Amino acid sequence: MKTHFLKAMLLAGMFAPATYAFSLYDMAPSVGMPESYAIKYKVYASVGYDDNLNSSPDDEQEGAFTQFGVGAAYSDQESATRISYDVNLGARLYDKAAEGTDRHLFSESSLKASLSHSFSAASVYTTSVNLSVSTEPNYYNSISAPYSQGEYFNWSWSHAYSQAIDSRWSWTVSAAYSGQVYERESYSEDDRQYLTGGLTLSYRYSTLTTYSVSTTYRRDFRSRGENSDNFYLNVGVDHALSPVSSFYATAGIQCKMVADETDLYPNIRFGYRRVLAEGLSANVYLSYDNENIDTGYSAWNMYASNETLRAGASLSYAFTHKVSFHADASVLNRAYSKNTAGYPDREDTTWVLAVGMKYKFTKSLTGSIDYRHTTCERDIYGDYDRNRITTGLTYTF
Repeated sequence: MKTHFLKAMLLAGMFAPATYAFSLYDMAPSVGMPESYAIKYKVYASVGYDDNLNSSPDDEQEGAFTQFGVGAAYSDQESATRISYDVNLGARLYDKAAEGTDRHLFSESSLKASLSHSFSAASVYTTSVNLSVSTEPNYYNSISAPYSQGEYFNWSWSHAYSQAIDSRWSWTVSAAYSGQVYERESYSEDDRQYLTGGLTLSYRYSTLTTYSVSTTYRRDFRSRGENSDNFYLNVGVDHALSPVSSFYATAGIQCKMVADETDLYPNIRFGYRRVLAEGLSANVYLSYDNENIDTGYSAWNMYASNETLRAGASLSYAFTHKVSFHADASVLNRAYSKNTAGYPDREDTTWVLAVGMKYKFTKSLTGSIDYRHTTCERDIYGDYDRNRITTGLTYTF
């Protein structure tokens, strides 16, 4: 189990540059044994209110919405081949049409699946896929686009093979493909894709600690901007602090080549999980990278550099077997520079705070209420605040 635990930590770090389109909380490995269960189905419905649908400083359109859908989840962690998936097919219905359209109904569907196969105690192959269709981007991921921009599609597909050289040394090779595409042509300039490959050499210092050296290449493809090539050289450490806590950290250099420029930037990633008490767990992440979000346009807004800091923390607490709480806080800071059109440098920061509660009425029926507050500080487009509250029911069988 310890071998799988340390390899999971390593793979989580290797995948991080390619899969930040999804939750960065997963940079640190889960504490304890993965849960294995038979297939579960669910039906859910909720109603909500949003006081700033357009994420706008001067056009604060409020509106109500209804969410509904079905889902299924499965996990088998008891054999050499471990399989899990979680699929949801749903939609969101607004009480008013999206700006500039007559649409009220938007899809909200997702698929998360993973497979891990142990060929022997010394070699493991892991693959995972994440697909989602949403009415607005995840704030952990990118820009705070309004729902009026329509649906957007996000995907990530990653692979890794780990092979032990001896009892202490091992290597891992990884590859991933991810991207983000917007439905509305008016926002298609931020469509992007990432192709990533990496090689890691790791040394197991003890049963609790593994050190690593990794090299990674990432190709960023832009629909209307400049593509870029990114080379990373990082050193890292995976450490199980105790049976209930673990962390992962890397630090190194990123070499970014875009158009005719080549620049060096620091690159830092950190993830930490801990069970604080019975029923109470915490999760923290930090990521500093130079990304291609809203950069490199050929005609306007020609920022060639986007230094991006992402940080967040989450808490989950099972108060009783019926009542549970959760809280999440995150910040996304983007600093834009190297503008070829003479525009000044600028900085955007998005803060998100979310809290919620779940209550199990019966073994199958669960009620929930969630509140989400967003504050966005922008040098050019103006600051805004946004509040959204949702309450609903989920039936699992």
